[in-house]
Amino acid sequence: MSPLSKKITTALVGVSVTTVMAGCTDSGASTPSSPSDANANPSPSGRSANGGPYKDGEYEVNGEYGTRGSSIGVALTLQDEDITAVDVTPHATDETSLGLQRRFAKAVPALVVGKDIDDLNLDRVAGNSHTPDGFKDAIDKIKAEASR
Repeated sequence: MSPLSKKITTALVGVSVTTVMAGCTDSGASTPSSPSDANANPSPSGRSANGGPYKDGEYEVNGEYGTRGSSIGVALTLQDEDITAVDVTPHATDETSLGLQRRFAKAVPALVVGKDIDDLNLDRVAGNSHTPDGFKDAIDKIKAEASR
């Protein structure tokens, strides 16, 4: 074996050992001791550790978005983790923003009713590019509340 081959082999063995050892270290993360522990502590995103389960019920929150304190009201009914009803209330005072929020509010029910709350991913709705961020904020708050 040439000296160059020995160096390459030694380097590859070193990288392999380092990779294996890194996988064995404690990252500080804890593993739930039982399935019920996994649901006890929601993550910062508002989702419980396994994305549910969420308590059935009616929830009402304000979703915030943008840099100027924009918000929309979201009231929804959750049953078996599916959204069975939703109502979006515009809060804008500016006529342009209010018009956008009203169009968003009208379009949302057809997009979310009957869907699993964890499967929602609204991007641009009825010409709105920022209002869906407020809706997502509201959904995250509802998930956090329903996970408790």
